[in-house]
Amino acid sequence: TLQQKIAVVASNIKRREPDLLLLAGKRLEGLMKRRIFNEGKDTSDKKIGKYKSDRWEKIRTRKGRQTSFVDLQFTGDLFRSFKTVRSGDEVFLAIVNDRDFLKAKGNEERRKKLIFEPTEKEVQVVEEYFEDLLSEAVVQEFLNL
Repeated sequence: TLQQKIAVVASNIKRREPDLLLLAGKRLEGLMKRRIFNEGKDTSDKKIGKYKSDRWEKIRTRKGRQTSFVDLQFTGDLFRSFKTVRSGDEVFLAIVNDRDFLKAKGNEERRKKLIFEPTEKEVQVVEEYFEDLLSEAVVQEFLNL
């Protein structure tokens, strides 16, 4: 019956949900990394700041890093430790080591702004992406019946 088929599809979708959440989390990770580490923007989509120390600008220049705006990327450690993590059926975006977590929090406190929170636009994009993934999964499940 149709009711049984819908129940099977719903059960299969529920089982696939953690994988779909992981894909959505990876999408959010990419959006946020681009904003923070490439564009140098905070959660309100404004520049994180400018480098104020001539000494630090010289060090960054010697290492081949840009100096026109703060991008929180020097060694790449913070960039690499900011990632999507799955634990069971739950998915998180986290800074996975204590040293880099303190570095991120220190930057937010020093600059008095949120940086490592998603923007409203990022949330909207990821919600739409998740809805698309879910719709596609439902269609695939019905086609597999």
